[in-house]
Amino acid sequence: MDLTEVYNGPFNAPSMVCPVGRDWLLWFEALNRYVILSPPQKAVLDLYYAVEGDAETFRQLLLEGANWQQGQALEAQRNISALLQEVATSPGSLPIAPPVAYEEGSFAVWQDFQLGNRHIRVEGQEKGVLELLCPALAHHSIPATGTADVVFQLQKAAGHLYLYKNGVLLQAVPEQDYHYITGKFLMHIIVAQHQVPEAGWIGTLHASTVVRRGQAIMLTGQSGQGKSTLSTLLCSTGYQLLADDITPLRADNLELGHNPSAVSVKAGAFDIIGRYFPGFRDLPEIYLNAFKGKVKYLPLPAPVEPSYPCQHLVLVQYQPGVKARLQPVAPSVILKALIPDSWIAGDRDHAAAFMEWLSSRRYYQLTYSRLEEVVPLFNVLTHYP
Repeated sequence: MDLTEVYNGPFNAPSMVCPVGRDWLLWFEALNRYVILSPPQKAVLDLYYAVEGDAETFRQLLLEGANWQQGQALEAQRNISALLQEVATSPGSLPIAPPVAYEEGSFAVWQDFQLGNRHIRVEGQEKGVLELLCPALAHHSIPATGTADVVFQLQKAAGHLYLYKNGVLLQAVPEQDYHYITGKFLMHIIVAQHQVPEAGWIGTLHASTVVRRGQAIMLTGQSGQGKSTLSTLLCSTGYQLLADDITPLRADNLELGHNPSAVSVKAGAFDIIGRYFPGFRDLPEIYLNAFKGKVKYLPLPAPVEPSYPCQHLVLVQYQPGVKARLQPVAPSVILKALIPDSWIAGDRDHAAAFMEWLSSRRYYQLTYSRLEEVVPLFNVLTHYP
């Protein structure tokens, strides 16, 4: 049976619903929103749809069927109304950038990169513009020569940034929203490296991923919980880094793809990373922004294959002094943190594939303080001694 089913509900109903563990994952197509509900929450939502949103009938059925008090029924009704309002409200769109003239010869500085057999060139009007896109790719840089297979141009004008690919505008945003540009650029770097079009990817997930013996383990967690640090440290024990912070998911084989960026190491992890990677201390410090502060970019060897299957998603929580514990956890614990910060393609086929992929993964929570205690726990996940 297909795990992802069309939901034949009325107004504001989810387009698809999929069981994930004991919970339910709902997808609202109009705004490409995902919502995770417990079984009782979904039962209440189903009842609301069954009465087509009639408030009095809905409240009466709650009182009769759930044996709730009046106050509990009213609270359930308010929660459902809030949920439907949330999925019906657009998160907002970026302001329309003013049109500017694209002039092919106007980019004064450039940097070339070699990604596999693809020659990539990034052009800008000034060095500072290039530094917005290229620090994590510095280890792929080559002397500028010949004709590139793919050329990106970043233009700064009228308080906006304009990203082009081979002369075609990809995205334009206000300067303060530059992270949209860096995200789009990385997606198309991945497209160029893998030679798989953007439509061939389900999305990019806010997670780091390591690989060993043909199996990938995805590390998720809020910023500052140590997922990048842990994935980097694991690479000193025989694991390989597939992706740091942003992990692409392929549509054709449902495998996780390689992200060619170097690891972004924050200042708080400089000391411990330097203990395991001696050359790290000589890498330059780069100031990103007020939130992330200074970082160093640590290049690590690419894995053998361009993509790997992944069965295990691990929520990482660093706690000083604790003994490492790896325990199964409800998928909702991880998905509520993973999905909002990820980009998922908004069409029905990709959404269905994503939901079915999530429904067949295994979910864990890792609490740790020492790398040596984590390695044997992760070794068990990939079935080797």
